[in-house]
Amino acid sequence: MAKKRKTRKEKIILQLKRQLQNQQAKTPVESNKNKPSQEAILKQPQLEPVQVQKPKNVDNTAFSGDLKLIKKDLLKTLMLAFIIISFEMVLYLYLR
Repeated sequence: MAKKRKTRKEKIILQLKRQLQNQQAKTPVESNKNKPSQEAILKQPQLEPVQVQKPKNVDNTAFSGDLKLIKKDLLKTLMLAFIIISFEMVLYLYLR
């Protein structure tokens, strides 16, 4: 299976990363002797008050609707189905 070729954008991104690494390598590295140890810098963690999360309301817009509209749509569907079935019966009896 062939290797996936790198796009021009990926090549540019990699080139910029390499340049950034070269620039960081050129900057002088600070010695660790002047820095205090991590134990000396020990900071007390700031505790934030825990907020009680209320349960989110589930979006029921697909199921909640005006019942009158639903009833109206069902009635239209039943009427149309009745008309089509009766038309088929008339054609069957007429062509028989």
